[in-house]
Amino acid sequence: MHLVQHIDDAVDRYWTVDVKIIGIWENGPAACVVHRRSMDPTTILGHRFEFTPTSADGTIEGYARDIAINLAEPLGTLAATTRQDEHGIVWVVIPADRPTPEPPAEVLEKLGDR
Repeated sequence: MHLVQHIDDAVDRYWTVDVKIIGIWENGPAACVVHRRSMDPTTILGHRFEFTPTSADGTIEGYARDIAINLAEPLGTLAATTRQDEHGIVWVVIPADRPTPEPPAEVLEKLGDR
């Protein structure tokens, strides 16, 4: 099972009231998640996560659980690393020298419906 499915399952299992996933897709060896949180429903956040054997407890399932928790919690000091793209998505921890991920058409369509 791919990281995307594990993240989606973990959010559904633990944080479905707090996190609404707008879109989730594979981006090379990583997974991108665009979502809203109940604590700040007008902000659309984007994250790019890449699993490595040293991530979390070394399992993709454990990493996905950690991601689900991170999606639900306040950004804290990570807020200083955000930047907004042309679609209104506030991306977290994307280095300034890298482009933000381009959401697939179906995600952009959902964003247009907001």
